[in-house]
Amino acid sequence: MLRDRLCVAVAALLFCGALTATAQGRPDEAAVIVNGEPIPTWEIGLLLPQVQAELASQGLESKGEILIKIALQRAIDSRLLAQEARRQGIEPNTDRIDGKMTTMAERAGGRAAFEAELIKTTVTYAQIRTTVVQADLVQSLVENKLGADIDVSEEDAAAFYAENSDLFKSPDKIHSRHILFLVDAGASSAQREAAREKAAAAHERAVEGEDFALLAKDLSEGPNAPRGGDLGFTARGQMVESFDDAVWTLEAGEISEVVESDLGYHVIKVEEIVIGPTATLEEARPMVEDLLRHQRTAQAVSSLVTQLRESAEIREP
Repeated sequence: MLRDRLCVAVAALLFCGALTATAQGRPDEAAVIVNGEPIPTWEIGLLLPQVQAELASQGLESKGEILIKIALQRAIDSRLLAQEARRQGIEPNTDRIDGKMTTMAERAGGRAAFEAELIKTTVTYAQIRTTVVQADLVQSLVENKLGADIDVSEEDAAAFYAENSDLFKSPDKIHSRHILFLVDAGASSAQREAAREKAAAAHERAVEGEDFALLAKDLSEGPNAPRGGDLGFTARGQMVESFDDAVWTLEAGEISEVVESDLGYHVIKVEEIVIGPTATLEEARPMVEDLLRHQRTAQAVSSLVTQLRESAEIREP
């Protein structure tokens, strides 16, 4: 859903200088006009850091042209929704807006420091408040109009639960120990081979039946050696990749071959595997209903934006 995107406004505003050159215009100039309302270039600048972070989190490129295109699209959609909110008679929530402005000022070190940062970007406190008002109108439209009447039936919840049961399963956990022989990043081939041979010897002793915890106490160079190499319970993906790949191929009681990682060489023993429980439908119902409401509200927002775009006048200044 489109929400208030100004929670990190101070940091975002510092990006406006780069925006000036990228967008080929002054920050206070209009980037686009939507139904007669100009959207200034600086307002697009507020969205750029967030768009960049989102693209990076998805492993996507964040070139300037792509960033500006996505940010401009979001700004237009938000303005259309704010206009629709006004058309439906929605009033801004003054208390909520005041709270957001106060939070931004506090994060900047106070109102004076906040306004001093704004001066550097040629954007005023009043302009920022106007943008917060726009975002608040969108929030009210989405929450109180588009999402207010969405109902999730028992049948809908049961069907969603059945199709997405993995969402409600707790992760499996594995209890392991290891014997670690450390290898420095700059170690020579001979030093690495010596460490590997020590690990191989430890592995041989372990598979021949010596107590693994005692071997770890005597031989391991890891910080958990005094605890018999005990690593406790970990979920898949919590350990370094090579260790994780090895430990999750073992059954309880099994001992791995020698495993190499960035730390050095490991010999691993699995003590116990606990299969994560799956929440029942009744236990998961609140989460199911929230997910479905969110999903359907997002669909309603997308549908409304499409309608508003079809009838809107969107032009360059």
